[in-house]
Amino acid sequence: MTNRLIRRVSAVAVAAVLGGGVALAGASPAQAAGCYTDTASVASPKGGAGATAKATLCVNSAGYAWLDTNSTNTVTDKQADGYAARVYVYWAQDYTSAIAVDDTSNAGSVRMYWQSNRGTPYLWTGVYLCLGYSRPEDYNGRCVLVVYGS
Repeated sequence: MTNRLIRRVSAVAVAAVLGGGVALAGASPAQAAGCYTDTASVASPKGGAGATAKATLCVNSAGYAWLDTNSTNTVTDKQADGYAARVYVYWAQDYTSAIAVDDTSNAGSVRMYWQSNRGTPYLWTGVYLCLGYSRPEDYNGRCVLVVYGS
């Protein structure tokens, strides 16, 4: 095993002992999970800062996926430009409805929560940040991939 894989497996084991494994909802504890953390920003169509999101996404070998509840998963709209920040998850070859929405009328950031309710053979999962009513499949430049896992 590589050091990176050993660290991920160890982190998942520690998270499960500390309560992070609750998000698996029916998945076998023997199925290893990989967790991935990243941050992304998308510019406002009107110029300047638009929105930022940070997410820790976990996916296991049975195709269950979830945002790690032991990590900070937030979305922040940075500008009163008329484009609210929305977060979507691509899972099982489809996009969810928005799992979190933030606009500048909120003070600070909005937390994201999501987990799959079943497994899937399609393991590639991604978290997307979009502005306005854009969706990742619109390909209009107002969406960005925050983090992905497989």
